[in-house]
Amino acid sequence: MGLPARAHAGHYERHHPERTTLYEVVRDNLETLHGAIDDGALDIRLPKHAKKELEAYLDCGLLCRGFARLRCGSCNEHARAE
Repeated sequence: MGLPARAHAGHYERHHPERTTLYEVVRDNLETLHGAIDDGALDIRLPKHAKKELEAYLDCGLLCRGFARLRCGSCNEHARAE
């Protein structure tokens, strides 16, 4: 799978996941969800892996959580890892 056209030009444009509606809903309600489960207001069980994934989702794509830009030494193609 190739890189988006804008990455080939050497220009990187961040996606800003924190500006999406889904991100805002998860961010604004995750603690409330955990609290409602813990105090019995919601009669559901959230698997540990689901809790970890929701928390990891909030970190994904944020520059303050780290990132890397990579360049192939032989062809100069750029990639990024967030």
